[in-house]
Amino acid sequence: MLVLFMVLSAVLLSLLIWQKIEYRTLEKNITYISSRLESLSLTSENGFLLLSTDCNAVKRLGASINRLLQEFYTDKAEFKRSQKAMAQVLTNISHDIRTPLTVLKGNSEILFSKAKESSLPESFQTMAEKIDQKADQLTTTINDYFTMSKIASGDLILNLRKENISQICHDTILDYYDLLEEQQFEVNIQIPSVPVFADTDKEALQRILKNLMDNVIRHGGSGKYLGLCLNTSEKSVKIQIEDHGKGMSPQQQKQIFTRNYTTAGKSFGSGLGLAIAKSLARQIGGEIQVYSIPDKKTVFSVILKS
Repeated sequence: MLVLFMVLSAVLLSLLIWQKIEYRTLEKNITYISSRLESLSLTSENGFLLLSTDCNAVKRLGASINRLLQEFYTDKAEFKRSQKAMAQVLTNISHDIRTPLTVLKGNSEILFSKAKESSLPESFQTMAEKIDQKADQLTTTINDYFTMSKIASGDLILNLRKENISQICHDTILDYYDLLEEQQFEVNIQIPSVPVFADTDKEALQRILKNLMDNVIRHGGSGKYLGLCLNTSEKSVKIQIEDHGKGMSPQQQKQIFTRNYTTAGKSFGSGLGLAIAKSLARQIGGEIQVYSIPDKKTVFSVILKS
């Protein structure tokens, strides 16, 4: 009887040890699967699970996950091909339209100039002015689509280096001086007297700032206020552009950088200006944030690495 008890105890102990080993092996495999999937989600690597186990259930799980990963990688590659093809189509269309548009713009400027110099009726002069304005708007729209297509296709070439951000801000706001004065804007500029440097592409940053200022004039013009403030810290440089227009709701703030997003009742535009600014900010290693209080103010912040 004692012998039987000892045998049963030994068998039960063996089973317990075996189950413990199996449990630890299963836990190890699940931990590996979890960490591997997390690693794949953080990189662009097209990797798979490599499992070494005798557990059929874990083998089936790993095989199913690998099939899903393969389908995902195939869909991702197809999406990238489609995106690049669409970007190329937009680029070709932009090129095709630019030449006749340049001719149209040139003729509209001549027409407007002649209309002002002659004794033609005021209605004709107004019509010539509108044609010239629409030619400008169409040129801006085509340029926006052209820029966005280059960003999407990866064809945009940037030259990242240390740039004087103070000077870039000065030069950009100077380009808008006449327009802001004509529209009677209150302008508040706070730029340090000493140079402030950050890693950026000069042309890309100028485009970002101009798109943000265009947005102020087009959508925040009711407040007749434009503020530009340049702040610096140990790790970053922040450019803030502020207006006192009607502001945005929290929902609008979430959508404002979306391609082709336009607010109701606004003037002609592609809806790409802020999307381009956001994309360019990422390209130069920065970011754009927006903060708005409806009917009070809106502040766009461009943050760069110093």
